[in-house]
Amino acid sequence: MGGITFEKLVGLMAAALVLIGVYNTVMSAVKTHREEKRRKNAPVSTLEEQVKQHEEKLKRDHERLNELEESNRIIMRALMAMLSHEIHGNSDEQLKASFDEIQKFLIEK
Repeated sequence: MGGITFEKLVGLMAAALVLIGVYNTVMSAVKTHREEKRRKNAPVSTLEEQVKQHEEKLKRDHERLNELEESNRIIMRALMAMLSHEIHGNSDEQLKASFDEIQKFLIEK
């Protein structure tokens, strides 16, 4: 790792964290737009249908919030690894593990 400096590594980790944040923001906006478009095109005629739609929306919101919480946990782990490396100096394995975890999360999502 002669060519990779700590500053480059921190920069790459910061860029990865920014990309995760941008991805989450864009996907939330896309989901909201799709739901709004679907809602406008499908009028509700009965109270039972309205309740059913609300339950579905609550379920989707719950899933989305769980995804956001997982994203935040991964970001916090990466930040902790960078702080540990900055404080203690030799936490390269934590940084590599955090990078692998972020990469796996982005690929699976």
